Amino acid sequence: MMLARLAQIDGRTVLQVSGRLAAEWVRELERCWRAQRDKNILVDLRGVTFIDESGEKLLRRMHRGGAAFLTGGLLVREVVERITGG
Repeated sequence: MMLARLAQIDGRTVLQVSGRLAAEWVRELERCWRAQRDKNILVDLRGVTFIDESGEKLLRRMHRGGAAFLTGGLLVREVVERITGG
């Protein structure tokens, strides 16, 4: 299960994601992201516990679209580093 919430922090749109970013939850996150006018959002992944291949592909598209990421655990940090080259 995955949960995504939108928040405004210091005038910036933040998409807070928690749980497993896998299977049908990837499509749900993509819907949330595409519904935003501002694609340069900050995606808070600190609550994510697992990312499958489809989740990684979505994060890659989001990154190319201007999204930035906050990470927490080692797994998520490793995935984001592969995506961002950082």
